[in-house]
Amino acid sequence: MKWLRTLVLFDRGEVVSSLDWDRIHQSFVRSIESIGSPEGSGKLVLRRKSQDPISKQWNRNGVGYLRSRFLEHMVKIEGWQAEGEVDLQHLEEQPEFHLYPSMESYSEPITSAFGDFDFVTTTDGGIRVAIEWETGNISSSHRSLNKLSIVLAAKKIQAGVLILPSRSLYEHLTDRIGNIGELSPYLGMWKSMGTAVERGMLAIAVVEHDELTDDPKFPYLKVGKDGRAIEGKGKRINPTT
Repeated sequence: MKWLRTLVLFDRGEVVSSLDWDRIHQSFVRSIESIGSPEGSGKLVLRRKSQDPISKQWNRNGVGYLRSRFLEHMVKIEGWQAEGEVDLQHLEEQPEFHLYPSMESYSEPITSAFGDFDFVTTTDGGIRVAIEWETGNISSSHRSLNKLSIVLAAKKIQAGVLILPSRSLYEHLTDRIGNIGELSPYLGMWKSMGTAVERGMLAIAVVEHDELTDDPKFPYLKVGKDGRAIEGKGKRINPTT
């Protein structure tokens, strides 16, 4: 798999200039580039999306394999300890708002949890890093960046990274998977959220396949069993695994 670029949306306190961030960045880039299919090939070759001539539905690749290979490399090869949790307890306390037209103080109950990050670790220099690998639809990408911005402002982490597909890779993955193309109009909004952060950085790493193939003997990456993935899979006739 190819790492294309890392976009730094904001950097407060020059975290991006630290040796710890450089180490983390090199580490997750190596982990991205280690993802191959077929396994052991040294490159990610994906079956190009194809349309069933009868149902007119598209066959595409699943995304779970990519995430699991990344996390496995980060822990087993790069030597990071994936702790996986950030204490978000006090973040679930809602501030006061006002009702209109009475202008009474009101606190809206929080009925949805933030959820854990895909990967959380702490560097030798004490930088707490949270990484999200996109496996959901575009709304999931928005939630991930919002969540990372909130915990950065709360000083729970000092570096937040979202890894997601290029527009080109997106075309051959599960329907509506998050991708940089659809996030691009909103990047300025997340950049502005850096004003609430005392020390921390938010970044997006964009990834892509190495090659595409039309070989019908080449299997699609397995599609998951939830959300949009299973919805798309259910529409196919004789889907490959």
